[in-house]
Amino acid sequence: MNPQLQKQIGVGALAGIILAGLIYFLLGGKRTDLEAIHADVKNLQDQVDKGKLLKASYEKLREEVAKQDKRIEELIKIMPSEADYGEIPYRIKKVADDAGIDQVSFSLKPERKDTYYTEKPVEFEFRVGFHSFGQFASLVSGYDKIINISNIEFTRKPDIHSAYPAMVKCTISAFIYNPEPPPVDSAKKPAGPAPKANAKED
Repeated sequence: MNPQLQKQIGVGALAGIILAGLIYFLLGGKRTDLEAIHADVKNLQDQVDKGKLLKASYEKLREEVAKQDKRIEELIKIMPSEADYGEIPYRIKKVADDAGIDQVSFSLKPERKDTYYTEKPVEFEFRVGFHSFGQFASLVSGYDKIINISNIEFTRKPDIHSAYPAMVKCTISAFIYNPEPPPVDSAKKPAGPAPKANAKED
């Protein structure tokens, strides 16, 4: 091989090595920046994925809240009002007549307040047959408002051949919707009358 050609090849190889080293040296900082950018992109992608999951959870929760609100509205519609409560003794008397039992008496009992409703119980006493009272309870369960039968007490009468061989005491409660009013802000309370100034003596 020509010595001159060998010399040119050697110089070219050396120049290539120097150039590659120079490029590697100059791009060293850029590689670090690129790695940092890749890390930022991954972090942003993780945040985006987390946001998508949160949005999906929020949409699901919002749908569930809307369903619960609808159920509450439907329940409120079938809760008795104060007017319904006043009619209960007369409505129950009609149901008792339809079931073939005899209403003897009724008395209003102390009400019990809760956060969203007030339970207003009425104690009834009936002369009954066992089967006819079962029919009465069935008719009450079909009442168009939310009422409840509790504290049922049977007393068997001596004459078992009577049309009404037993006495029954029970409590029928109406549940009236009345949520607690929001607390009054003390800052919004109207101020009392200003004190009158004492008149000066002459």
